[in-house]
Amino acid sequence: MCSGFLPLMGGSMNKWKIFILCILACLLTIPAVSAEEEYAINSVTEETPASAEKDYIVSPWTENSPDSENSIFSLWSTQYISQGQTIIHNVNVGSGVNYLEVDLNWGDTSDALTLSIYTPSGSNLGTYRDNSDGSVNGRIRLNINPSQGYMEQGTWKFKVYGESISGTEDYTFNVALH
Repeated sequence: MCSGFLPLMGGSMNKWKIFILCILACLLTIPAVSAEEEYAINSVTEETPASAEKDYIVSPWTENSPDSENSIFSLWSTQYISQGQTIIHNVNVGSGVNYLEVDLNWGDTSDALTLSIYTPSGSNLGTYRDNSDGSVNGRIRLNINPSQGYMEQGTWKFKVYGESISGTEDYTFNVALH
């Protein structure tokens, strides 16, 4: 990548300094977080929570959270789901993330979706339903906070399951990293 710059630099800098500058430039271009594509599977089973290697506090999202406008990264996805279908959303979390804000919104209270959350180490933080955030409104909006330190780095999995759906239901799914 940087070898093309060597003739342009002239003789004033030695090769060692150029090499270090190239390494630093390459490291700065690596993103701390990224999103992966979603994929769908058919499932009629619901997994039970496993013991987490790191403790997390999953709580209803509160309006006017001090950090809610200042996310590091946000994944936004719109999907369609049917009865008995599971759609998995993968979100890569890098270092220095304090908490996650998760929002699954389908708006139709006559249909029921569930959201299961898995840490990168495979621990299930639980399965959440419409009333898990304190209101029945066709939406599951949660904050996930580590009990101490930062969020576990790696790929977090969010499984959206069509528990009770007439036909198909569209929904939006958002995860904001703070």
